[in-house]
Amino acid sequence: MLTRKQKSLRYRLAQGIPQSQVKRILRFGVVGGIGTLLNTLLVLLFLSWAGRTRDIDPGSHTAASLAAVGAWIICCGVNYLLNAAWTFRRWPPRWNQAAQYYLAALSSFLIQIAILNLLLFFIQTDRPVETAVLNGVAVATGSLFNYLFASIWVFAEKGGAPHP
Repeated sequence: MLTRKQKSLRYRLAQGIPQSQVKRILRFGVVGGIGTLLNTLLVLLFLSWAGRTRDIDPGSHTAASLAAVGAWIICCGVNYLLNAAWTFRRWPPRWNQAAQYYLAALSSFLIQIAILNLLLFFIQTDRPVETAVLNGVAVATGSLFNYLFASIWVFAEKGGAPHP
């Protein structure tokens, strides 16, 4: 015999994902796409600037890593503002919520890196395109965790339930 709680969960699962939730997931994806494009452009800008003005090799691991970190910090802030305003409709932004978003994004990024390295451990690659495909799988998985962290923790209603 199923309990009332189990019946309720089964009913909700049978109903599928509410349309408002689907729209929110799509908005989150659009914001992520904008952030990815901005990140790529910022890394290009930082590395180009470093190569022209500071005579730094843009192909060096240090330069690439510093550019990537700088771009991530900026893009994470932009993504937070866009998600707060458009995806989750939580305006005006708050500092403690921004800190939670950065922590959630960092946690998702660490999961992404762990998955990428796990995939690389099990799947031998010798071409950049293969590694890029594995990275795509890791990015998609990291994005899923980022959405879950954002909806359940960062932008949740006071009682802990996600905002519709």
